Amino acid sequence: MSYFHLIFGLLLFVVFTITGRYMRLDFPDKDSIDQTLRVLMRSRHIYILLSSLIHITLGIYLQLRPRTIQKALQIAGSIVLVISSVLLFWAFVVETYYLQNYSIYSRNGLYLALAGVALHLIGGLELPRRRYDQETTR
Repeated sequence: MSYFHLIFGLLLFVVFTITGRYMRLDFPDKDSIDQTLRVLMRSRHIYILLSSLIHITLGIYLQLRPRTIQKALQIAGSIVLVISSVLLFWAFVVETYYLQNYSIYSRNGLYLALAGVALHLIGGLELPRRRYDQETTR
């Protein structure tokens, strides 16, 4: 699971650099475009970076917990984070180039990123073992 996040995060980082290069080539004269659109473009671009950094960090540190409920929460968090990443990339494409306005894609992508991180946080916490669990593992 951690290798998946690491590879996915690195791929997202490559997407981040490509979208940055694309913005530079597509809109070379930054002063001529509407500043609201410019802020929208840059924020959606930075959201891709945020998503890639979350995945890279998980790829380095993620350790699946042995308890089934914790492992299920971590896996659910990973799925939610992947969906979030796809939505944030889609928000960059749609909101910047088609709508040139805000939409639900980036908002939902950020909410899903929050939910995915929260699921990983809850699933990754070290829970105190019950006395019965400690006696059976010895």
